[in-house]
Amino acid sequence: MLGRRRGLQVAAGIAVLALAAAACGGSSKKGNGGSSNNNVTQGRIKASDPNTVNSVSNPKKGGTLTYALEKTISNWNILTSAGNTFETAEVMDAVYPSAFVAQPDLSPAMNTDLLKSAKVTKTDPETIVYQINPKAVWSDGTPINADDFIYVWKGSATCDKCDVASNTGYTDIDSITGSGTNKQTVTVTFKQGKSFSDWKYMFGPILPAHAAQPQGLDATNLEASWDHGFADNPPKISGGPYIITNFSKDQSVTLSPNTKWYGAKGPYLDKLVFRMITDATQEPPALQNKEIDAMYPQPEVDLIKQLDAMQGVVYQEDLGLVYEHFDFNLQNPALQDLAVRQALFTAVNRKQIMDATVLQSDPDVPPLNNRMFVPGQDGYQDNVTKYGYGTGDIAKAKKYLTDAKYTGVGTKLVDPSGKAFPALQIAYTQGNQIRQTECQMFADAAKQLGITVNVTATDSLGKTLTNADSNHHYDVIVFAWVATPFPASGNAPLYQSATAQGGGDNWGGNYGHYTNADVDKWLSDSLSNTDPKAVVKDLNQADDQISKDAYTLPLYQKPTLLAYVNKWGNIRDNATSVGPPYNVQEWGLKSSAS
Repeated sequence: MLGRRRGLQVAAGIAVLALAAAACGGSSKKGNGGSSNNNVTQGRIKASDPNTVNSVSNPKKGGTLTYALEKTISNWNILTSAGNTFETAEVMDAVYPSAFVAQPDLSPAMNTDLLKSAKVTKTDPETIVYQINPKAVWSDGTPINADDFIYVWKGSATCDKCDVASNTGYTDIDSITGSGTNKQTVTVTFKQGKSFSDWKYMFGPILPAHAAQPQGLDATNLEASWDHGFADNPPKISGGPYIITNFSKDQSVTLSPNTKWYGAKGPYLDKLVFRMITDATQEPPALQNKEIDAMYPQPEVDLIKQLDAMQGVVYQEDLGLVYEHFDFNLQNPALQDLAVRQALFTAVNRKQIMDATVLQSDPDVPPLNNRMFVPGQDGYQDNVTKYGYGTGDIAKAKKYLTDAKYTGVGTKLVDPSGKAFPALQIAYTQGNQIRQTECQMFADAAKQLGITVNVTATDSLGKTLTNADSNHHYDVIVFAWVATPFPASGNAPLYQSATAQGGGDNWGGNYGHYTNADVDKWLSDSLSNTDPKAVVKDLNQADDQISKDAYTLPLYQKPTLLAYVNKWGNIRDNATSVGPPYNVQEWGLKSSAS
């Protein structure tokens, strides 16, 4: 999944996006069978309390747990847009600490290992004081302190050339100061008149400022350390329960216990191995043969049947803050014409796509008609169907084109100037059969309009989304956003223009370069508004305009599936941008396991 900011993320399909703080209290799915207790040894577990399923109070020390990643890692700084992928974030959950962590019930919780407290002490200017656990140190013994908060702030907000996944909130900070022993009292003061309702979203993760290479917060050194020093190679310093001890490119990442870990629990494992299996069809046999201990694939009907038959394997299937969508790349001049985008999204038949993909394994998943909220969250409303998108209405789609003076509609499209409409390229993540099917059905719909769409796989979703080079390019793409519990800060970086995100070429997670002044304003208002109802109104106004502009087409709330060998305790689904490794320090062997 891609996009964790821990605001939005791209995930393995899931990219990380921060959705609603008003989420309903749980991510468990309806369905027959399964159990909510910890005695299930095979098949589906139903999580009556998503935060405690598979709980073990005192795991045994020892053992190697191998967890499958569906994507390779090419950038280690998840605070960059190029590195902001779900799989990278899953690994970094064990390495870099965050001030707040999204829980399986979709709520944010303060990281009590890192912090003793975090609270707003003043409203004008808004002032937040973080009290760091005095035991909290990086793996080389350096205290975790205000310098690390300052580095993340400066990299996110003041570095024009830095690749930044999100600067939301950070650009409104006036100062960060450290005081007390080892500067472990961190005071964040916002600019006069500025407020940030989603302040708990910030500083996730923090990076070790003293390990920045090169040192220095000037523009040149900061860009070098942010875009390369923390990005090009696996980190050698950890502030989490584990530290990276081996990396085999495109194959695996091995982590060992951090001997300077300061947390209340764990780590319990001798080793934690993240094995990269980019061909999703190879994950089930790897789990069956105990080559891996856990996997987080997309649910498919055949996969569920395989899991039901596996001895000693249990699984959770949930709905959370994850959604599948089509996006256009507006950097292509041919797609800058609204009529073309309207026609394509109208020709696409969401029902047929869902029948052929997600509904095969879960017939109860509804179409998604909002980008800011998922069904069940306060604020969810339909901002899509009134525009006729996703209906497969070819006649209406053709009319958009003919009314805009296109010719060759239905055969070989020609634009109003007389030029042949160029072939488009739609991309999906390599090895993902569901996404390949979604892309092919999009291409089939476009063909009925006289538009050729070539389906192509990408071996690096991050590089493709950022158009890193000629080998990684898209005109249309399908992927998923994975969210945190913060709707405003999560969505602003996805849809605000570069101007609204601080100027320059900083588009954040707005990979398709969408621009609308009203959307900029509504999203900006949602970040500063302290009235939850006003925030919901701002977000839905923005969402409705994005629909009107036909920039993205939501498909469905994406089910998540975590399967693991039942000898492991405290591993559980977390259908947010954090993913299952949110509590990796607690993972360990059950006392009865051998």
